[in-house]
Amino acid sequence: MRRALLLLLAATAACSRAPRRPFTLGFLEPLTPDVAAAARGLGLDVAARAAPGAAALSAAVPLPGGGEITADQAHLRYLAARAIAEGACGVYWRLPGVPAGKEYLGYVEEAQAVEREIRELLALRPIFEDGASAPAPFAVPAGLEIRAWDYAGRRYVLLVNASGAPQALDEETLGPWRTLFAVRADAREALGACGAGKCLAPEAVLWLEGRPSSGL
Repeated sequence: MRRALLLLLAATAACSRAPRRPFTLGFLEPLTPDVAAAARGLGLDVAARAAPGAAALSAAVPLPGGGEITADQAHLRYLAARAIAEGACGVYWRLPGVPAGKEYLGYVEEAQAVEREIRELLALRPIFEDGASAPAPFAVPAGLEIRAWDYAGRRYVLLVNASGAPQALDEETLGPWRTLFAVRADAREALGACGAGKCLAPEAVLWLEGRPSSGL
């Protein structure tokens, strides 16, 4: 009887342990040799197409006179966050083409914008892979996308404004949360004034982490 009980407990524990969900990061070919080498050095994938379930995103913005330039990091963060909020299990970037004989890393400001966003996603990847999907801890306007995870004893929340208009948020609701990847940790300071309240601007992204003292 005792042996049967131990076997049952072991099986229950195995079933309750969620399988690891890979979150793949990479670049789409073609790439200049320097970018391909740098990407592989960070453990990123370099492929002709995105892995199944991953989002293929363009980091390029067309120029009026022809050609392309890299979007700024705020827009790159928005594109990646929206894809993740909608359930993507990875992000692959298509970079702008460069003239023959040039290397993408020679365009320092553009390359740094992409690198900063990649490093943010690398920092978040353990949450996506090992965290458990969680219910939204608070209500948001219909124009906001929200997704939450439980990881390492804390709740993490992603808010994305893809509506094209400012969306009001309750400052008291955000009080217990810390903002990631921001100069100031207070999430309320990421909001702008709109009427008598505070709003999340169009294309704005908030990555929130529960504070230990709040129990979140």
